[in-house]
Amino acid sequence: MELRAYALSVQGPHAPMLQPTSVNVGDHQLVLLAGYPGPGHVAAALGLSGRLKPDGGEVKLNGQTDGRLLRRSVAVVDAPGITEPDDALPVQTVVGEELAIAGRKAGRKAVREWLGEHEWSEYADRRFEHLPVSVRTELLAELMVAGKDVKVVILTMPDRLGGDPHDWYGVGRDLASRGYAVLITCADASARLLGVPAAQMGSVNQPDPVQVEPAAPVEPEVQVEAEGPAAPEAPAEVPVETEAAAEEDEDVKDQV
Repeated sequence: MELRAYALSVQGPHAPMLQPTSVNVGDHQLVLLAGYPGPGHVAAALGLSGRLKPDGGEVKLNGQTDGRLLRRSVAVVDAPGITEPDDALPVQTVVGEELAIAGRKAGRKAVREWLGEHEWSEYADRRFEHLPVSVRTELLAELMVAGKDVKVVILTMPDRLGGDPHDWYGVGRDLASRGYAVLITCADASARLLGVPAAQMGSVNQPDPVQVEPAAPVEPEVQVEAEGPAAPEAPAEVPVETEAAAEEDEDVKDQV
């Protein structure tokens, strides 16, 4: 699966939101797309996912310019004012809504089980705004890939929330190791801090994506049965005296 954009541009009401930008990313790859904080990040995410018609350029997924395929296959995570959750909602409510959108079971039990599987049960009743930044980004990313059709993940300006850039970059690498194509929009300062060559908004000549090694398969745990008490040894065989032998003994006794 490869997402490729050439000279993608978006014009705002009064000024360009996104200058012509080219970028490409494929399976097991990660791209940082850096630019000045502002509406360009959301414009890039929505344009790359087929949710906003660009004013220039084109976006293809596996060589196809199919907006419906883009919207189904490309997930936009935590885009300000678009896909970011309501901060006042409890975490379990946000999880239920996103699981329902992904076509998964979304009842109270299913939500609790999903949170438990990811070791986030302690956050179930918290307001979403009180989540640690690192947990917020990972939780929303995992909810987005719960949809079976998602192949490309766009994390939208996670550095706007503060925290350590290595946390959200680690989330991106983990997703890429599982086979997703991952693009993260961020500020230039975050890219410099990470020391990763970043694609630039407003540029058509970009560095190659970061290739991420596939995650090692998880070996299933082998249940070893506990050894029980040793079976008692069979008693030594006692020779059984035959009738013939008994009669022979009697004859011997008579002769004595």
